[in-house]
Amino acid sequence: MTEKEKGVVTETKRNIMDAYWDIYTSGLVSKITVKMITNRAGYNRGTFYAYFLDIEDLHNQIEDELLPSEESFAKLREATFSKNSKEIIELFMKEDKVSGEKVSFLLGPNGSLSFQIKLKTKLRELIIKYAPLDLKEPEKVIDYKADIVCSLFYETVHYWYDRGRTLFTGEEMINLMMKIIFFGVTEGEDLKKQLILKKQLKGRI
Repeated sequence: MTEKEKGVVTETKRNIMDAYWDIYTSGLVSKITVKMITNRAGYNRGTFYAYFLDIEDLHNQIEDELLPSEESFAKLREATFSKNSKEIIELFMKEDKVSGEKVSFLLGPNGSLSFQIKLKTKLRELIIKYAPLDLKEPEKVIDYKADIVCSLFYETVHYWYDRGRTLFTGEEMINLMMKIIFFGVTEGEDLKKQLILKKQLKGRI
């Protein structure tokens, strides 16, 4: 297949996905059919089935595109309040307008429960693999920490798309999340005292 032919294939598939998304987010129909999608996209049923098994497969492919990638998530290994902030913002806040609007809809009240479950599952999987958790600790402790961090990531993303974008910049939102992960909900007057206390508590567990 030539580069030109690959481009046509990619464009056709994207047009079908966009047509489905327009119908899906319109809220005007309770059941979407292949005919509705192909009519809107300007293709026939055969073209639809050349790219997708069915409508569920199409929907899943859209959701999967919006999940954080393993390659991007690896950057969390060296994340700090100031370092890698841009990459983390791009990873979780989907600064790309189209992707951001899709994530916002899927996380909303009329969105997709399957996407919300996928996002939580993917976040937990990647946090265990890439976040700086102490793997020498008992497995039950690691699982608990992973769940807590996963919940913070998920709720931050959810809050960002619900109303966070109108209150904070992406960097402010990420910094708040990272501070909560490392220091809890409240911050003391002296950061050094917090670090000492953190080490003391770690030694007791």
